[in-house]
Amino acid sequence: MALISIIIGLFLDRTFRHLHDLRDMTWFEFYSQAIQRFTGKRMPPLQFILILALPVLLLLSIQILLHDFLFNVPAFVFGIIVFIYCLGPACLSSDIEAYIYARKLGDDDEALHYAGTITDSAASTSPDQQISDVTRAILNVANERIFATIFWFIILGPFGCMLYRLISELSKQIEYDQLSEFSEFIHAIMAWIPARMLAAGYALTGNFDGAYHAYRDRAHTSDLSESNKEVLVATGLGAMRNLDMEDELASIYAAQALVMRAVIVWVGILAVMTLGGIFN
Repeated sequence: MALISIIIGLFLDRTFRHLHDLRDMTWFEFYSQAIQRFTGKRMPPLQFILILALPVLLLLSIQILLHDFLFNVPAFVFGIIVFIYCLGPACLSSDIEAYIYARKLGDDDEALHYAGTITDSAASTSPDQQISDVTRAILNVANERIFATIFWFIILGPFGCMLYRLISELSKQIEYDQLSEFSEFIHAIMAWIPARMLAAGYALTGNFDGAYHAYRDRAHTSDLSESNKEVLVATGLGAMRNLDMEDELASIYAAQALVMRAVIVWVGILAVMTLGGIFN
């Protein structure tokens, strides 16, 4: 069931672009801020638990109630809906294609906008630096937008991917410094295994030798978030080593293709494990 839900979810997400507009997390922002105003300046772990308790327990209750109900059809549909909702929040492929289109048209303002969307920061106005930043960001955010959601859906079902997405959203609420820092720490822990699995996918579907040496020689840091990023970017760039980069956008195409191949490899591995009865 998990495998079919993931395949259908990825297909619908890629085919029906209007679904991206339904991933509105404004409700969670208002809800979390209301809880924080109510609790005052309490310890971040306590606020963290109080904020997440109601939505995740509600989702877990629905998941348990639907289990084995009407041949699991309602649970199957529910899982697809939650999985699609937790992807992103925007489709990475759509953002990449919009960036490439703007760059080909010579629309610098539009390219700058989509570069900032992909890198999640103010993008460079220098075309060469911008392309380099976008390439590196694609290799990194693929874990956040796609693979970590797949991983936690497989491990804990709809409850798992929703928990990951809510923690990710909570870590971005920078107006509450201590809570966002604590949330980012938990988020980095949850992203640790998926990041390394995706990096392994880069190595398996790209230049393995280049990926291995880049992973071994990467910058090491005690910051978990930065460590996850370094693993993904270094391994991804290593896996893209020795590629023909004649076109200025070649690295963008290569990074996008590498991400897609890595995800397909892991979905294929999931299919084998499903056939073997490890997952159902």
